[in-house]
Parts: sequence; structure tokens; C-alpha cells
Amino acid sequence: MEKKKKITKKNYNKHKFPIYYGIHLEIEEERKLLESVKNSIDKIYDNFKEDFSKTYETISELIKRYDESKKGNEDNTKQNNIIEVNKMKYPKTFHITTAFGGKKGFNQNSSAVKEFNLGKKVEFKILGLVVIPEKMVITPIKPEFHTENIFAHFTTFIGDLKPVQSNDILENLFSDGQEMENDYDDIIEGKSDECCKKVKVNIDGGEYDGYIYLNGKNSNLEGRMKEYYF
Repeated sequence: MEKKKKITKKNYNKHKFPIYYGIHLEIEEERKLLESVKNSIDKIYDNFKEDFSKTYETISELIKRYDESKKGNEDNTKQNNIIEVNKMKYPKTFHITTAFGGKKGFNQNSSAVKEFNLGKKVEFKILGLVVIPEKMVITPIKPEFHTENIFAHFTTFIGDLKPVQSNDILENLFSDGQEMENDYDDIIEGKSDECCKKVKVNIDGGEYDGYIYLNGKNSNLEGRMKEYYF
């Protein structure tokens, strides 16, 4: 009997096991996402001009350089070129993670795994923007599908944090008992149209300024279910 080869980090991708499932955007939907980001930072800037000016310029410049980030990558599988402005940069892809497998494999009891259907089109609503200057920009969404993350989102731009920390940031803002729990719930439940706040956000024991704009009136975007291998 042939001995089964051990899967290691070195040969993992050669076996073509997806690391996670997610929602992929085509280029036109990515442009709509960035248009929403621009509208959100305009709102934040209107409320916090003096404090937010440098961050506003950084995000605006990144958005302007979207086409540069895609140059030479017509199939839109990732941002082909590293675009960095004032320590902030594009992620490898714009995606919503729905289920994480890693080397241990997916939880087959997860609703997000059970409903995964490669290529299936889905809709979701953008809920606004969370900005931690020089650290991360996150776009929370209201999905029409299951995700394993408590708060589904795009990690839109990355600074000196790891993308996975976006989950902790959103939980530290919107979970039960957190500062923006009621604001988030009111937007989701349609009790409020929008809110804009500057708050302190806890990240790995440190406290940082965070700028949050939420809007319950954004239109829906469309993506499709995809397997990710990196």
C-alpha cells in the first residue's frame, strides 16, 4: 500500500487544496466598492477635517491608482502590482472571506461551507467604512449568505497590521457591549440611516484612533463564490 504523502507548507499549494472560500468581485464591482469608500471618506472628512486630513489624502491617492494596481492582470485574480502610499497599500485581492480551511481543512458543519457553491452569484450591501490611520481600512457589509466571521467585510487597504486582524477590530467595535454596538444594530435594523464617529479602538492591547462611517442606504453589489489558494 502506497504511503500517503505528508502535506507541508512547502507542498501545500501543489495539492490544490483551497485555503479559504470567499466572494470574488469582478472589476466593475470593485470600482463600485471603491466609489463607496470614496463617499465614506468624504463623509468622515466633513466631520473630522483637521484630524483626518492626511488619511483622507492617502486613501484618495490609493483609489486614484486602482488601474495601476491592476495593470497586466486582465483576469482580475489579484492586485498585480504593489501600490503603497504613506504605509498603506492594496490587499492581494478584494474579497469577503466566508470560510477558512487552512491546512486542517474546512469545518463541514459550518453553514458557510455547506452552502458554498463555486461560481454562484450572491448579493450584499456595503455598510460604510472603518478607518484606523496607517493601520487598516475595512468595509463592513451586510451579506445575503453565511460567513464564519461574525462581521462580514472587505479588508480594503492594509497598513502595519495583518489582514486577519480586521476581524478583531470589527468585533471590538460592534460586538455586544462595545462602543458602537447600538449604532451598528440601528443601521442593520433600519432604525438609522447613517452615523459618523471618532472612537478609540483596541488592537492587541494598544489603543488607536478609529473613524467609522455607517450608512444603511447603500445599493447592493454582486460577487461570486470562489476558492482561494494563497
